[in-house]
Amino acid sequence: MNSTPWPAVDRSFQSALAQRQPTPFSHGLTGDPRLSLDAIARLGDVLGADSISAEKAAKPLVSADAGATTALDVVAVSDQIRALSANDSWFTLLNIEQSGPYRELVDQLLEGMSAGAGLDPGTMKRRMGFVFASSPGSVTAAHFDIEHSFLLQLEGHRTLGFGRFADREQREREVHRYWNGSFGRLDTLPEQTAEFELGPGRGAYIPPYTPHWLTNGDSTSLSLTVTFFNRDNADESMVQAFNEKASRLGIDPKVYGDAPGRDRAKVAFMRTYGAAKRRIRGPETSASH
Repeated sequence: MNSTPWPAVDRSFQSALAQRQPTPFSHGLTGDPRLSLDAIARLGDVLGADSISAEKAAKPLVSADAGATTALDVVAVSDQIRALSANDSWFTLLNIEQSGPYRELVDQLLEGMSAGAGLDPGTMKRRMGFVFASSPGSVTAAHFDIEHSFLLQLEGHRTLGFGRFADREQREREVHRYWNGSFGRLDTLPEQTAEFELGPGRGAYIPPYTPHWLTNGDSTSLSLTVTFFNRDNADESMVQAFNEKASRLGIDPKVYGDAPGRDRAKVAFMRTYGAAKRRIRGPETSASH
C-alpha cells in the first residue's frame, strides 16, 4: 500500500512523461478529510457557481461538442453532491487551488511525485486541481486535454479507456476544433489502445492530446485530477494558438513540429504577446480559471 498521498512513480516515469505514455500508479490520498463527500460538498459552496460544472450522469461516450450535454442547476450544490447516490448527476469543481488548503494539496501532490520521479518541480507551471463527483453509472465522454494530468481515484470504481487518433489529419482537425470551442470533446470514438481499472488508491497519468473516456461502476465516484504545463506542452499549445490566429487572417501556417525554427519564433511571439496583454490589464485581482 502506498503510504504517501502523491502518485507513487519512480525515475522510469521520466520516460513516460517525455513519450506521453499513459501510466497507472497507486496513491495514498484515500481517506484525506479534505476529500470526503461532505468536505467536497462544502468546497462546492465555497467556490460558488462560477467554478462548478454540472451535467446529467448518463450520457453517450461521444458528444459532438462541449455543449452537447444537459447542464444542471448548481443552486444548493452541496445538497446535490451529498445526494449523488440517487440524483443522476456529474459535478466538476473547477480550479480548487483557489482555496488555500486545496492549493497546498495540489502542490504537495506534484512536488511529492516529482521527488519520486527525479523531476524538477519548478518546471511544472500553471498547476490546477479539479474534483469530480458523480453518480453511479456516470460517463465522462471521450475527449482530450492539453495539460499533463494525474487522476487519483478516491471513492468508487471507474474504467478509464485510452484511444488514439486514426491519423495526423484527424488529430489536427480535433486540435482545430479544440481552439474553436470543442474543448477537446471528440465527435467519434477513437480506436482503444489501453484500459485501466481505477478504485480507491489507484490512479493514472493522462498525457496531453491523448483521447480518453471514463465509465462509473454501480457506486458514487469521487476523484481528484491535478494538472500542469511544462515546456513541452506549453510550447505546443502556444504554437497552436498562434496558428489559429494566423488561420483567421487567411494564412495557412505549418502545424506544430513541422518547422522547429518557426515553432520557436511563434512561441517567442506568443510569450511577448501574453506579457503585453498582462501589462495592459494590470495586476490580477483573483485566481485565473
